[in-house]
Amino acid sequence: MKDFKTCMKGLWRMSKPVLGRDLVTILIGLVRIWASLSFVWICKRLVDIATGVSDADLKTHVFIMIGIILVQIICGLSSNYWGAYNSIKTRNQLRLGLFAHVLNSRWNGREAFRSGDTINRLEEDIRVLTDLICSSFPEVIITVCQLVAASVYLLTMAPSLLWVLIILMAAAVIGSKMYFGKIRELTSDIRKIDSEVQQLEQENLQNRVLVLTLFGVGNIVSRLDGLQNRVMKLTVTRLNYNAVARGFMSLGFMGGYAAAFLWGIFGIKSGAVTYGMMTAFLQLVSQVQRPIAGLGSQIPAFIKALTSVERLLELEDLKVEKYHGDVLYEGAPGIKVNDVSFAYTNPAPDHAEGQGRLILNHFSYDFKPGSLTVIAGPTGVGKSTLTRLMLGLLKPSSGTVSLYGQGNRAHSADVDTRCNFTYVPQGNSLMSGTIRENMLLVNEDATDDQIIKALKVSAAEFVLDLPDGLDTVCGESGTGLSEGQCQRIAIARALLHRGGVMILDEATSALDTETEERLLDSIHTNLAGSKTIVFISHRPAAIRIADDVVNLSEC
Repeated sequence: MKDFKTCMKGLWRMSKPVLGRDLVTILIGLVRIWASLSFVWICKRLVDIATGVSDADLKTHVFIMIGIILVQIICGLSSNYWGAYNSIKTRNQLRLGLFAHVLNSRWNGREAFRSGDTINRLEEDIRVLTDLICSSFPEVIITVCQLVAASVYLLTMAPSLLWVLIILMAAAVIGSKMYFGKIRELTSDIRKIDSEVQQLEQENLQNRVLVLTLFGVGNIVSRLDGLQNRVMKLTVTRLNYNAVARGFMSLGFMGGYAAAFLWGIFGIKSGAVTYGMMTAFLQLVSQVQRPIAGLGSQIPAFIKALTSVERLLELEDLKVEKYHGDVLYEGAPGIKVNDVSFAYTNPAPDHAEGQGRLILNHFSYDFKPGSLTVIAGPTGVGKSTLTRLMLGLLKPSSGTVSLYGQGNRAHSADVDTRCNFTYVPQGNSLMSGTIRENMLLVNEDATDDQIIKALKVSAAEFVLDLPDGLDTVCGESGTGLSEGQCQRIAIARALLHRGGVMILDEATSALDTETEERLLDSIHTNLAGSKTIVFISHRPAAIRIADDVVNLSEC
């Protein structure tokens, strides 16, 4: 858990871009305070006129009252409108920045956070933080101003009673703050389990066929029920602490109001207090109590927000790749792997290539410009690891991986050279949306003719025969299409990328032999020499068209 000072620094930094908009909220609030106190004054004047204490013109004061009411209505509408606008703009800014930061963070063999946990932070924690920045912060300042203004007004009427009210209610707030640390701890635990719940729901909805056929619905539902019971238990405990804290506050408020009411009663009986003064006084007491109650209610919100700030700071702590600008080679660059050794310090993403074990040991090879090379070998020998080193996702423990060719000198493989690669990973890599939208992800300027050409090269012309053609909707992970169809569309999508190096990681594994041979022959015919192609495969069809085969188990 991060310390309080670190969380506060993070909170201040995240709040700075919003300060200008919060200032508008505060200004609206100050006008609202003026209107509220003016309403107290006009009510007192009207009662005094009606009871004969004052001989001022009644009609004029009625019009003044109507004007004050209109100002209050305008302030209320403006506050709601501006508050909603500020909240959505702030939430979008925070989410966009952190989402981009997570996507650009370094990849060291596995993700630092599970996807469900990350989404929970980007949605729920940003919502909580936005509420604090856009609502709670301005409201606290407005509340303090209202408390000061109402107290000064009240001071002119009953100075001795004001201090009684403040002492009673301050004691109530201090009493409730004793539970600050425990409530924050409970909130942190609840947020962590909430992330586990979202991760469980997300993974099992994405893999519903596995749940139905292998895991069993009852088993998964039972796990979810267990997590929800833990959340329920912690939430009830937090509610108990909140109830005690609110009890302290209620005691102070009720005591303060009773003291004010009795003061007015005895004042009227002795003739020292007019009915107008009593009316104004009771309204002012409410305007003193309400701000203190508001400040007290912000304590749980502040604790909850600090927990969210801490979780968002953990996302910010992810190291980002240092991007200096694309280093794009003309044509098909070569890739030189020189004496490379590599071992994962964290578990590999598929857990197949181990942790700490040396995956590549002094491996060297030159993938010549325009060549077609097959990387073969059994599972766990380092095939996927080698491609991640080429893509600059991983850094060698020793040795170098560099690109060379026309247009630029040799450059080490990193985020700057990644623009030269077009990559088709294992499995289904289509996104939700239409086939056209999937294709345009790599090249938003691609024309229909270019898309159709890429589909034909990748033996995916079946798309043109679908009822909706390029506008056929793919569900999540390509739902609605077969695995082989998704693979061919993914290859077509990769062909629209500008990169001169194409890496296919078991990209034909779901294809039948005839379709695979037709696809590979098409790639060889259309791309040979114009792209440097690297296949990760042990299938005969790929080996047949290769210029060279590198068997990592023999290296």
